[in-house]
Amino acid sequence: MFKVIKDLSLFLLKHPTKRYNFRDTSTIDRIVVHQTATEDNGQFTAYNIASFHVNTNDWAGIGYHYLITDDGTIYQTNPDNVSSYHASGYNTRSLGVAITGDHDLGDEISTKKYNALVYLLAKLCNKYNLSSSAIVGHNETGSPKQCPSLDMDKLRSEVKKKEYTSISERVCSISA
Repeated sequence: MFKVIKDLSLFLLKHPTKRYNFRDTSTIDRIVVHQTATEDNGQFTAYNIASFHVNTNDWAGIGYHYLITDDGTIYQTNPDNVSSYHASGYNTRSLGVAITGDHDLGDEISTKKYNALVYLLAKLCNKYNLSSSAIVGHNETGSPKQCPSLDMDKLRSEVKKKEYTSISERVCSISA
């Protein structure tokens, strides 16, 4: 399978003075899965989220490292070596992967989005030599939030079944 990961990290809103810390990527031992909890049928964009995280939460930038939309598009929203805010207690050691939508409200996850999530998680597990057990839902980190509204055991099983060696990617930058 060949997927394009579109890199928006240089083009998303950043706080005028605050900056995220950098880290050695060898410290990454978890991948935290989120959902945006937006009633938008998956149309909420990385630009909307970055604006919310900076202007409302007063963060340095968008909290997630990757965002997946309904059509299965994968966006890189922070470099992996950035320690962003997405899961308290896990930020320095994890990557944050978010899917758009609010599946608590019955917004079913599209097949394209789910397949892209499995693909990305398998790719990241392979890249950082992690097992599928390193994948946790935000709700499994001690957060009171119930995201993501996914069967995490099923998701981990799907990632585990992926043949990591057959996964290839191409990262491309998107101009603003």
